Amino acid sequence: MVKSRMRRLLTAINRRMMKLLIALALIAYVASVWGNFVNMSRSIQENGEQKMEKKIEEVIAPLREKIRDLEKSFTQKYPPVKFLSEKDRKRILITGGAGFVGSHLTDKLMMDGHEVTVVDNFFTGRKRNVEHWIGHENFELINHDVVEPLYIEVDQIYHLASPASPPNYMYNPIKTLKTNTIGTLNMLGLAKRVGARLLLASTSEVYGDPEVHPQNEDYWGHVNPIGPRACYDEGKRVAETMCYAYMKQEGVEVRVARIFNTFGPRMHMNDGRVVSNFVLQALQGEPLTVSTKWHFTHSWSE
Repeated sequence: MVKSRMRRLLTAINRRMMKLLIALALIAYVASVWGNFVNMSRSIQENGEQKMEKKIEEVIAPLREKIRDLEKSFTQKYPPVKFLSEKDRKRILITGGAGFVGSHLTDKLMMDGHEVTVVDNFFTGRKRNVEHWIGHENFELINHDVVEPLYIEVDQIYHLASPASPPNYMYNPIKTLKTNTIGTLNMLGLAKRVGARLLLASTSEVYGDPEVHPQNEDYWGHVNPIGPRACYDEGKRVAETMCYAYMKQEGVEVRVARIFNTFGPRMHMNDGRVVSNFVLQALQGEPLTVSTKWHFTHSWSE
């Protein structure tokens, strides 16, 4: 009887132990599955975050490049500029200041410490000729056509605005005439209003087809007022006449510089004048064309 009871008790205990063991095994299995699920979730999350970070990086990278470019532009190094006191520093306007000659004049006056305003309509001038000054506190660039009035306060005016090479000034002869007449009139009016000194960049073309070589300032020239180059020749002659009329009648202080053939850096390769033609033909391996009354071509070897 006792043995029977003991047997039943042991059986009950074994069943409970079995249930407990099964429960523990089930808990262990669930814990294992849950752990794998958590690890998988973390892995998916980490991969998702990595992909997201990669996409964000792809979007941000170009922005970083632009920021670097902006930082470079803000920290742009300019050519050395002399310091001038307020009484010595002039406010200078250069018309055609982005052109071949005008840009070199801009460099000189900027490095001398003056405040320079360049006005150009970029018909033949190029922004890249003066871009190394953009952002400097003494420099200002204005896209403007001198045929239209300009209202600005300056101490000196260097009036260089005009196409100077034959292909350019013959491209639009009426525009060339307007620039040299109406444009000069506007600059003289400005000089009168603000009391500025004006320098006119004239040309050797005022002598036309000269019969005297070399030409001096007492020579009046040999001109054709209706020839193919007359738009430039006569435009400059009228500009000189207006300068001296304003000087005599209105007391405007003027200077006139008759510039002959000039060449150097920033000159257009297709300028159309003799030196640039020589350089262009030499670079292209062509014979150098020397024009005279008889128009002959001679090929120079090395």
